[in-house]
This record gives sequence, C-alpha cells and structure tokens, in this order.
Amino acid sequence: MDKSAPLRGLLWDIGLPTAAYYACRWAGAEAWPALVAGGATALARVGFVAATRRRLDGIGAVVAATFALMLALSALTGDPRVLLAREPLVSGSLGLVLLGSYLLGRPVLYGLVRRLNADRTELLARWDELWRTRPSFRRVFTLMSLVWGAGLLTEAAARICLIYLLPVDTATGASTLVQLAAIVLLGGWSLWYRGRRLRTAAGSAAARPEAPRAR
Repeated sequence: MDKSAPLRGLLWDIGLPTAAYYACRWAGAEAWPALVAGGATALARVGFVAATRRRLDGIGAVVAATFALMLALSALTGDPRVLLAREPLVSGSLGLVLLGSYLLGRPVLYGLVRRLNADRTELLARWDELWRTRPSFRRVFTLMSLVWGAGLLTEAAARICLIYLLPVDTATGASTLVQLAAIVLLGGWSLWYRGRRLRTAAGSAAARPEAPRAR
C-alpha cells in the first residue's frame, strides 16, 4: 500500500476547488459562478475516485449531497457565502461524528484506519485481536477521535467566521489555508503520538525481566 496516497488525495481534494475558483475569477467570472465551478470540481474529483475504486464511500456521498444542498440554498438566497460554507460544514459534521463516537466508546477513527489498510488482512486480524484484548490499544483510537473531533470542529468554526467576516475572494483562500493548517497540525500530532506510543511500548518490553533459562 502506498502510504502517501491518502495525503496526496487530500491535497487534491483541498487544492482543486480553490484553484478552480481563482481561475474562474481571473477569467472574469463573478463570485457565485466561480464558487459553483469550484464545487463542481470537487464533485468531479469524488466521481473520479468512485469510478477508480468502483464504489462511492460515505465521505464522498456526504460531499456530493452537501454540495447539492448548499447550491440550492445559495441559489435561493443569492448569497455565495452559503456555497462557500459547504466545506467547513462537512468537516464540522465529521468532527461531531468523531466526538460522538468518542462519547459512545466506539471510535469511528478505528474503522476509518481499517479501511485505509483493507488489503492487509494479517495486520487487520492482529488489530482486531488487540482491540478485543488490550484496553491500551482501544485508548489510542479513543484519544485520537477526541483530538481530531475537537480539532475539526474548531477548524470549521474558524472557517465559518472567516467566510462571513471577509470578502468572498479573500475568504476563499483564507478558508483553504486554515483547513491546510488544521490538517498539518492534527497530522503532526498524530505522528508524534504514534511515535510516543511506540517508544513507550519498546521501553516496557525492554524493562521486562528475562525468563530464566532452562538448565
């Protein structure tokens, strides 16, 4: 499995709509058609991924449904900011789902990570065994669900504020920068936390007394 593929896909998902928006504005389009073009680009990306994998995942379906809903609301109200708010709405909803799963003790993040490693059957079998037998293993995903859920909710709130306080052209870029910063910070924390857990596990293993040798 190419471990950098999810990161590259995420960068495409974030960068393409913003690039399409500014390209349309540079070509002379008004803000609303440019935002529609950016949203359509994101939708095309979802369709491409679904066609490549021959299935539409849950997040892709949410992106498509949210775009259709916010496009209709934006057309009815005449406010392009409604359409611009679709992405923080999706990330905020994901944050709520992660926090809800944390409160229920069944972190959705574990299922998402399993899906990213769906082709590694031996690894998944070992993880499932650890999930059943090791509370410390479950706590890793529980804490990560809490941190990512709170982080995504904070990011969504910050982006909504920017969208309604700044001019649309400025808010589009600023919202994307906040999203990228949030992903970098949360991803960096996850790598640090994973490394810390591995070091703790290695230290515990090294501290165990050796079994007496048979004579």
